[in-house]
Amino acid sequence: MKPEKKESLKNDIAAYGAVIALLLSAASFYWSYIYTKQQLDVTVTSVSYNTNQGEMYMTVAFSNGGNRDAALLRVEPALWSQKNGKKAEWVPLDVKVAKDVALTDPKVPMIVRAGGVEVVRLSAKLTAEAAEGAAVAAQGGAFLGVVVATMNSDGKLYLVQHPVARLDLDANGHIHGAEPTIHRSLGGFANSEGTPPGDQMQENEKTPFVWADQRN
Repeated sequence: MKPEKKESLKNDIAAYGAVIALLLSAASFYWSYIYTKQQLDVTVTSVSYNTNQGEMYMTVAFSNGGNRDAALLRVEPALWSQKNGKKAEWVPLDVKVAKDVALTDPKVPMIVRAGGVEVVRLSAKLTAEAAEGAAVAAQGGAFLGVVVATMNSDGKLYLVQHPVARLDLDANGHIHGAEPTIHRSLGGFANSEGTPPGDQMQENEKTPFVWADQRN
């Protein structure tokens, strides 16, 4: 190959390389500074109720599939309750099981980084009497749920509520076990007022482990 052709080929390759580098740089700039994807998935992974000790534990995973950070403002276990003839609602469980056991671990509020996952462990006091007293007769049990408050990078606020477990009662109205009432991830950037009995999907890879011991 003649020297001048070799030099021309080198120049062409260098030019192509410069164009590709420019395109990659433009794409990176667009992805980082212009394109916005807001996505936060909330997945309840386990619920355990030590009936005879009056202690409820729940684990919730927050997965940020977007390219902007998300703020987790609040996450609480809740009991579906109706008091004084008022409309039934989710009542947060906010009494510690012990002085040295935090309601959430790690503490909330917190940031869920873009592309990251955070797992929050919840714990709260719930006596068997209180749980059984909140039973919904028409639905055959008492319902535990999760309440989540979030904020996206645009400053918009969202509140998600959903039943996660049903405490089954025997003929005497006492707890004898539990079963999941959620089989999917929840959208963290949506306002959702989920009420019992929960979703009707079949068990799958997103169904949480749910357990409760029989009341003595």
